[in-house]
Amino acid sequence: MRIRYFLPLALMLSLMLIACQQGEGSSQPKLAVVDMTRIMRDSEAGKAGVKHLEALQADMQEQLNAIQGRLEKNANDADAQKELQTVYMMSQQRMQVEQQNVVNVLYDTMQRIINAYRTEKGYALIISSEAAASFDPKADVTTDIIAAMNKQKVDFKAAAPEGAADAAAAPAAEAPKAAAPAEKPADKAAEKPAKPAEKK
Repeated sequence: MRIRYFLPLALMLSLMLIACQQGEGSSQPKLAVVDMTRIMRDSEAGKAGVKHLEALQADMQEQLNAIQGRLEKNANDADAQKELQTVYMMSQQRMQVEQQNVVNVLYDTMQRIINAYRTEKGYALIISSEAAASFDPKADVTTDIIAAMNKQKVDFKAAAPEGAADAAAAPAAEAPKAAAPAEKPADKAAEKPAKPAEKK
């Protein structure tokens, strides 16, 4: 008869263990994923960044077209050839800097919003969907992050590449040097007529 008393107790302990396991499962940290590429592409800030780069690229292309127009009229214009090469190289370097600047601004804004969203929603971890081997689509919070990004005003300012000022100043510095020898003969020619006048 005593053995029968232990059976309900063992069953009760089993049920309590199951309940504890379920409680532990419900208290597991919340996880979420975001599609970083989609945020960059579909958010208003991302679209503004693309427009900013397209405007800069159009300006650079206009400068190149003007130099190429001079070469079409005179293919032997050595100055235009050198200028075209210089402007082209500087344009490439500047675009690389501008693209990196846009990415940095977008990433900083996105990271700040994701951190705030994680804290507000109680997530322990939000990772990039590209880094996740597999995940439940319900864990994807990309749409919420894009909505939060669209409420932020992001300004993109042109970033001058390193050494651009020196490169731009170099031709200007060379111009006076080239003009200086031309001025010396003119000065000497102006001084020669003055000498006979002094003898009289």
